[in-house]
Amino acid sequence: MNVPFLNRYRHGEFLQYLKDVSQLLGEQDMAALQLTAQYDALQPVVASIDTAFKQSQASEITTELTNLDDQRDKALTGLRSVINGYQYHYQETIVNAASVLQANIDQHGNNIQRLSYQEETVVLSSIIADWQGDKELIEAVKNLNLDKWLTHLQTTNTSFATRYLARVEQQAANPSEDIPTFREEATTAYRDLVAHLNAHATLNTAPQHTILLEQISVLAGQYNQVVENRTNSSAADTSQDGDIIEDNDIISRVTAP
Repeated sequence: MNVPFLNRYRHGEFLQYLKDVSQLLGEQDMAALQLTAQYDALQPVVASIDTAFKQSQASEITTELTNLDDQRDKALTGLRSVINGYQYHYQETIVNAASVLQANIDQHGNNIQRLSYQEETVVLSSIIADWQGDKELIEAVKNLNLDKWLTHLQTTNTSFATRYLARVEQQAANPSEDIPTFREEATTAYRDLVAHLNAHATLNTAPQHTILLEQISVLAGQYNQVVENRTNSSAADTSQDGDIIEDNDIISRVTAP
């Protein structure tokens, strides 16, 4: 049986998967299949996620975060592409400067743009601090004429951090938007439901249990494929320096399990 990558689904995918599962279950007689309690436990939390997701999408700050994150991702990609090109320069001074900057970025990881929002903010702040505080790196930035690139990266990253905190404050003022908490509750309810389904299927109390398990397995496989396709697409859509760019979740990036 396919197991859904629940913690890798984006919020919208997670919500729709549970809606689809609920629909499959709703087409059967839950009372006859002795699944009423488990089915009923899942429905309210799915409804809460639905409401929170719609509220989140409607937030102007969420849109700002998405745009600012895209800008800083592009700034980092641009910097790494320029630096990578300069490593083939005919002047040794330029090559050395590019190598120094590239080494510093590499120290902070190869997949910076795939980190969570918070983690990327911290990493970029660290890189910026290095480039503005270390004499060798300061000279390298000057030699490659990357001052404006660095300023742009710093501006977008700082703006992102400011608006992210504003989004946190907005969410704190409206607990109904706490999607991560709802997801944890929904995951627990879903797994409990599947566990009961498996138990009944093992006992062979009704053929519908096995049918439902097969349907959920197919559904999970389809949603998992979306995740796999996105991962493969992101890996293929790399810049010359090998950095991977991935779309964002509404609130935070989704990491591997």
